[in-house]
Amino acid sequence: MMKKLALLCVIAFFAVNVFPQKANHIVIAEIYAGGGNSGATYTNDYISFYNPTSSSVDLSTWSLQYASATSTNWFKVDLTNSIDANSYYFIQLDGGSEGTALPFTPDLIWSKGISNTGGKLVLLNNQTSLDGTSDPSGNANLIDFVGYGDADAYEGSGAAPSISNTSCNRRKDNSGNQTYGSNGSGWESDDNFSDFYEETDMSNNPPLPVELSDFNGDYSNGKILLNWRTESEVNNFGFEVERIIEENGNANSQQWRKIGFVKGNGNSNAPNEYTFEEEISRSGIYKYRLKQLDFDGDYSYSKEIEINIPFPGEVILNQNFPNPFNPTTKISFALPRTEFVSLKVYDVLGREVETLLSDKITPGKYDIKFDGSGLNSGFYFYKIEGEDFAMVKKMVLVK
Repeated sequence: MMKKLALLCVIAFFAVNVFPQKANHIVIAEIYAGGGNSGATYTNDYISFYNPTSSSVDLSTWSLQYASATSTNWFKVDLTNSIDANSYYFIQLDGGSEGTALPFTPDLIWSKGISNTGGKLVLLNNQTSLDGTSDPSGNANLIDFVGYGDADAYEGSGAAPSISNTSCNRRKDNSGNQTYGSNGSGWESDDNFSDFYEETDMSNNPPLPVELSDFNGDYSNGKILLNWRTESEVNNFGFEVERIIEENGNANSQQWRKIGFVKGNGNSNAPNEYTFEEEISRSGIYKYRLKQLDFDGDYSYSKEIEINIPFPGEVILNQNFPNPFNPTTKISFALPRTEFVSLKVYDVLGREVETLLSDKITPGKYDIKFDGSGLNSGFYFYKIEGEDFAMVKKMVLVK
């Protein structure tokens, strides 16, 4: 029994301490400290955070603090605003004249430069200075801590790499791969040496290929309109629009389905706005996301948004449109529950002309096209019938 218990303890220890995973908290994702120096890629230093969780986090009571490699003197900046789920937060630091402008709009500007040979960065959920502290890892308010280069304190077995005027430290993606931004930046084993890598080709692998600042949608007049905005773009081929529909609490597909594509603007330092419209014929919860594609094939996903199209409270049969018509018209109806429904067209003598629908269908709104090309001009009737209802309306075909 004791051997089994010991084995379980060993397994539990390895599960918790050995196998890294995506973090469940905000992490420091990237550190660039060569901004503006001779041959620098960018004119300014910068630091980014990544939120791998499913909820937005308010940062207005948090702080970021920096000390040089062996110092106990900490410089502090109080944070502002919030960081959305699965999103980044950028801080622009001091810089110089060499390099190009940063390819993003910063969330915060801090008049402080940092060393590229070594330093310590601490993200705290309070705004109390760490002055006098060499190793902050035991601080109860610590969210994340990165020592890099020749820092005398760090998480785990060693510091993250030293960096240069043309390289930066980047945290591995959510799966532990060196593909920053394509699959988040949330890898966390509490070991700076293992969790970070030096990115040496920042020109072709910028901080983010596209900075998506807003993505929302709205339903009106039978259509869903999606809107999104980018603050800057690098190597942006475009956006695939993907969707899942949930009806009666169940997704009608276990995979996202591509429903459209919107061309990007390639490289741009100016804001760009995009739209995509989809006609909706039935109720349900519509979930959307964007798959942003680079010209080189890399991609990243936006956050998901939901738009709820409510089920009707009763059976509704609308007047066909247009009416009179020649030769086609649209017949619309709404159904509050799943049942077998028929929709048929009759002439003035009561003879059935055509069956437009005869099937078991789910709740929602439906549009059915009727083509009267083979009929004479005159009055016709369309009838919808279910288990405990029947409704009839008249329409006019004029040729």
